Amino acid sequence: MNKTAYLSVYDKTGIVDLARGLDGLGFEIYSSGSTFKLLKESGIDAEEIRYSPPVPVSVLKAISGFPAVLSENGVEVPKPYLVAANLYPIANIVGQEEFAVEELADYLDQANASVLRAAARDFENIITLCRPEDYGPVLETLGEAGGLEPEKKRQLSAKAWQYMAAYEATVAQYLSETRDLLGEEVVMSLKKVMDLSYGENRHQKAAFYALSGARPRGLNSARILSGGQFNLNHYLDLNTAFELAAEFEEPVCVISKHARPAGVCAAAKPVDCFRGAFKADPAGSAGGTAAFNRAVDEETALALKEVFIESVVAPDYGKEALALLRAKEGLRVIALPAPVLSPREVELYSVSGGLLVEIKDQEVLGSGLQCVTRRKPSDEELRSLKLAWKISKYAKTYAVALASGGASVSVSAGESSTYDAVLGAVAKLREKHPIFGNKAPLVMACDAALPLKTLEVALLAGVNAVIQPGGWREDLLCAQFCDLKNAAMLLTGVRHFKH
Repeated sequence: MNKTAYLSVYDKTGIVDLARGLDGLGFEIYSSGSTFKLLKESGIDAEEIRYSPPVPVSVLKAISGFPAVLSENGVEVPKPYLVAANLYPIANIVGQEEFAVEELADYLDQANASVLRAAARDFENIITLCRPEDYGPVLETLGEAGGLEPEKKRQLSAKAWQYMAAYEATVAQYLSETRDLLGEEVVMSLKKVMDLSYGENRHQKAAFYALSGARPRGLNSARILSGGQFNLNHYLDLNTAFELAAEFEEPVCVISKHARPAGVCAAAKPVDCFRGAFKADPAGSAGGTAAFNRAVDEETALALKEVFIESVVAPDYGKEALALLRAKEGLRVIALPAPVLSPREVELYSVSGGLLVEIKDQEVLGSGLQCVTRRKPSDEELRSLKLAWKISKYAKTYAVALASGGASVSVSAGESSTYDAVLGAVAKLREKHPIFGNKAPLVMACDAALPLKTLEVALLAGVNAVIQPGGWREDLLCAQFCDLKNAAMLLTGVRHFKH
């Protein structure tokens, strides 16, 4: 075995121990730059290889098997058996708010990138190390067996290629911020945020990833203030509740469960928002996630302690409120500021043989909102219509949301037709609120265009105003039927299917 190693790393974690271990095994160590300086300061005998940036030609030639390669300082560079190299943490840099694109070239590591790629290319002959956690196991194997099996070299080479791919994809993502994400080739680098306790079911493993180098703006910027471990379902609920709450300018509470809205209420105070949302569907809200778009105060925290809620997310918490919530066993408390909407957000769907990618649905009402009935909705109706419309956007298609007095009263989603969705919403209304004593008018939103048959069921159930996309051949008949029943109807011109 050729006992030579070349070490050149930005992340110095464990590199001294690696070099010392290799020295103890009789390796001849070559190094450069700040890594060489650190090894010398640590008392490790190493040979310095000097070269002019940006690319270490002498090192690359040695890796490629060129005979009698000399560095700029006259050192003969042999072909190494082991190469340890890693790169400047570009993801940490481009993710900073103050970073400017003009600075990017100054941080790109061409030298070690070239070394890593050359070493990983010759995976049959070279041990390629790019991650400090691999140093110890490799040293142990070298000490026990004198070398590494071909399969292990291939695994380490694969790690290096993945490391390089993530590095380059991060750069590509950053540079393509103003470009179409649906191009012929899309690169995506993901950085693990955390391991999750399990996926949708306990037998499934799962983890949370964020785009490498992306500036924190969503759940990857959340501060977990208290509570147990999170699973995939917790994050799906958090995302639904948090994004729907962020759609509102007025104070609101959204309770979601199984990634669908269970109860939503907009009111003057957070505590009234929460009580209204929970009252809308107590069974559906139990064990769910409550999201607020205002800080949670002590009064709201006391109300949260009275019921079974698994998670609460808000921009901030009062001191007394946080103490109360932390004292509740099993409650997960998350602080998360409202996100800045990005036109570059995408939705991904895994299908057999690939991925479906679409631009995220960031429309709300669209620009074509129009009233198509003689009677226009009252201010009170309009407020509830807008609330119901936002709910329908986040419920699974086909979805119908009934609302009254600025709060949801029934949500039906995931049906195969709008007719079934309306029947389900009406049935839930009668079951959960058998004596609907709310003096405020009852309104309905549907995420898809309404046939006349579906509309008739809704109005006969007591709905006073409707909001829907329109675009169906029976739009005119629906408007005429609303006029007959003195109901108001708005068409948005945009639909919100969600599967």
